[in-house]
Amino acid sequence: MWNGNSVSNIVLLSYLTPPSPPLAGEGIAILPLQGGNKERVVKMDDFFFVAVLLFFFSSLLFAQNNSTLRGKVVSAEDSSPLVGATVTVNNTSLGASTDADGIFRIKNIPAGMYSLAVSMIGFQRKILEHVRVGSGENHLLTIALSPSPIQANPVVITATKHEQSLEEAPVSMSIVNAHMLEARNTISVDDALRYVPGVNLMQSQVNIRGSSGYSRGVGSRVLLLIDGLPMLTGDTGEITFEAIPVFQIDRIEVVKGAGSALYGSSALGGVINVITKEIPERPITRWRMYAGAYDSPSFSEWKWSSKTRAFNGEFFSHAQRFGGLSLVLSGSRIFDDGYRENDWLRRYDGYAKVKYDFSPFQSLTATTNLFYQYHGDFIWWRNANDALRPDSSQENFSVTSYRTNTSFLFRSFVNDEWYYEVKGIWVTGNWHEDSLAVREANASRSSVADGEIQVSYTPNTQTTWTFGIAGNFDHVISDLFGTHSGFGGALYGQDEIKINDALTTTLGARFDVQQIEGLNSNQQVNPKLGVTYELDPQTHLRASIGRGFRAPSIGELYAATNVSSSSISIVPSTDLRPEHSWTYEVGGTRALLPNLSADVSLFQSDFSGLIEAGVEIDSARNSPVVRFRNVTRARIQGVETNFHSELLDHTLLLDLNYTYNWPYDVGQKAILHFRPRHIASVNATYGYGDVTFGADVRFISRVDAIDENLVQLAPIIDGDTRVPIYVNDVRVVAGLASFGLPLKASFNINNLLRYNYVEIIGNIAPLRNFVLTVEGAL
Repeated sequence: MWNGNSVSNIVLLSYLTPPSPPLAGEGIAILPLQGGNKERVVKMDDFFFVAVLLFFFSSLLFAQNNSTLRGKVVSAEDSSPLVGATVTVNNTSLGASTDADGIFRIKNIPAGMYSLAVSMIGFQRKILEHVRVGSGENHLLTIALSPSPIQANPVVITATKHEQSLEEAPVSMSIVNAHMLEARNTISVDDALRYVPGVNLMQSQVNIRGSSGYSRGVGSRVLLLIDGLPMLTGDTGEITFEAIPVFQIDRIEVVKGAGSALYGSSALGGVINVITKEIPERPITRWRMYAGAYDSPSFSEWKWSSKTRAFNGEFFSHAQRFGGLSLVLSGSRIFDDGYRENDWLRRYDGYAKVKYDFSPFQSLTATTNLFYQYHGDFIWWRNANDALRPDSSQENFSVTSYRTNTSFLFRSFVNDEWYYEVKGIWVTGNWHEDSLAVREANASRSSVADGEIQVSYTPNTQTTWTFGIAGNFDHVISDLFGTHSGFGGALYGQDEIKINDALTTTLGARFDVQQIEGLNSNQQVNPKLGVTYELDPQTHLRASIGRGFRAPSIGELYAATNVSSSSISIVPSTDLRPEHSWTYEVGGTRALLPNLSADVSLFQSDFSGLIEAGVEIDSARNSPVVRFRNVTRARIQGVETNFHSELLDHTLLLDLNYTYNWPYDVGQKAILHFRPRHIASVNATYGYGDVTFGADVRFISRVDAIDENLVQLAPIIDGDTRVPIYVNDVRVVAGLASFGLPLKASFNINNLLRYNYVEIIGNIAPLRNFVLTVEGAL
């Protein structure tokens, strides 16, 4: 069993390219004249002029006929204003967040009767029924939220494709919010996921409860979504976290377990949904700057540079509304010298989001993200005594990548019962690897389009139907994989029934068809069943069963090349079948004390047909080759426990998380490769006035088994060297408002104790480093 690691030499990262330039003649429309066969040329400028006039007058009409809803959200304990609470008008696209005084304003709301939902992390969600809105500005009574002993009780959407509180979700979920990202100076989504219970990463390969192992370069067994739309590379089906604009993230929702009943291929072991921020009501300009440096290596033998290895970056964004039109523009620049030789990085990112509210019940949102990265190519070390230099076969390699993703979302609340949305995303990629000897030694271009129509029907308070249709198209041009296209479609449906005040069931299924041009199609039916039960107001139980699958990527099917860092050849494997999984879980949350809550889960995942790369002797070549095969049947069983406590009048927050995995290869009767058995973390924050202190401790047990074939055949000298992982990070964050400055500064020390470890064989993880960050808003 090899898990495709050999391909990491040639298929490192897939990057997305900008869209093609407009064709000659675009921007001109030819319209037939009335009453004749002649044609006249109409410039797009004419259309633009008419559209601007329509937009202007419709915006005026929209603004004149609607009102403003105003109110204040405070804590029920001491009546202090709550900053950042979310207030939404149910069955509309309207909503707002509270400002520094706890005030919210919801504009452009027609007169009538409404229901409001008010929520904030750490407080109980509140529903206000029969709120009457008259003409002009309407003042509400103050809304008081009661503190909740269960901090992680926000509104989520990923588990069932509609909004619900976290305790109502029938599967285990974890949330990473924007505050956590800012406090830890997160510059890439994978850095944030390292603190999620039950999740570990091997560099950029995400592993939820042992589902993935290590399969870099040949597809992901966890599906990445951005605002509910899939975002995997077209050629290898991988996740590239660095292309996601971290500065625009509102929260990250992590669903643990098979999710193919709603999301299709690649949701074999879980789903990660990155949800971007809503555009605020008031104009705001935000910025962040950071600078840091790596400490010297622990051993003199590792020292390869006499210079301090530094890194720095800047983020900025501006958001503003113009009547029914709202806009946000954002950009970032990241430079990193790298703590290892030939591991430097240069990255630029641009992001734009535009939303137009046709009415309080209909809106259209469009986003685009442009990404460019140029970095050194460090694949594995020279040896354990020279661990910060790359193997001599990799010297002076670099990778250049471009990526874009463009998406749209049209939402419509037809009435109190019917809601639908139409959405799509186009992801393009272009990457190439260079060396001193050969430019574009390896290169790939890919384009992926996904579209979906989703409908929700809520005939009463006990039933919610969710159903839809989805489609995708994939095209790849690569010297590694050839030129190939793939396409697919799906139908899905889900019924959530509230049997009584305590018991809710969720039943659904999805039918998928996926095909690569020239190969047989793959047809899949993936069902799921979930149950939640409120034993009492402090105790919520859940149980679920679901099926997942992952279709082989074009990279796995058609990879055919000689590896640049090895003598091994990779040959096509066009007979691959999809991977499958069944996930079973029972769990629950319990408020043990007013300031202590617990979440416990028992889980089991059965996998079949896992795709792995193995070495065999090719009779025609009379030499070893790498070929992908469906070979592994596996079972992973375990338990996950999470405790949250708020002490000292809610100024000290503690989270203790522990996950135990038993990863067993049923076919080989052995421990699965690259799966740790124990994952634990402790997270603590303490606030004193404008200053917050934080500390994170992570532990990951030593991986029991790795792929010895990879170590021997690559070869990776000392590749079997590995240890348990102990990482300690500390930080202090200070608001400077008391000094009259609208700024916040933070200082982070990562890997405080200078612990040396590897996440993946032959790669020392980041050395201790120090980071100073300053950010502000206008």
